[in-house]
Amino acid sequence: MPAASHIPELPLTYRPRAVRRWGYIVAAVFALACLVMAVSLPLLTHRFLDSLGFVLLALAVGWLCHRHASVQVRADAACVTVRNAFSTRRFEWAELIGVSFPEGDPWAHLDVADGDTCAVMAFQRADGERGVVMAREFNALIDTHSLRP
Repeated sequence: MPAASHIPELPLTYRPRAVRRWGYIVAAVFALACLVMAVSLPLLTHRFLDSLGFVLLALAVGWLCHRHASVQVRADAACVTVRNAFSTRRFEWAELIGVSFPEGDPWAHLDVADGDTCAVMAFQRADGERGVVMAREFNALIDTHSLRP
């Protein structure tokens, strides 16, 4: 991936837009639907456990949507922290090789010096050109801050 012409100042945080917006919208709509069901079911069937089940389902879906909507990459002078939907990894700058964002992939991948890769859900294809630009910008940061020759 070619380096970006603009290298931002640290510290900074990258977050996707579309996933954040839609994640919280879906969570709110689903919670409202479950609330309506939880309130109306006792009127029809008088079963408390059904209502409780809808409330618990709304909480579970809301938590999943929040986790997915809160993905991010935080970079400061010391390290990079990648928070994906269900995992968080921390890397020193020297461990990072670069970012790849293959055509057709939903999000970018971080190449690590030990041969491993790490999904970077903060750079999403759903964000269109903005996601690609953020990945290029972050790749330029890696080139600037890593200690490789």
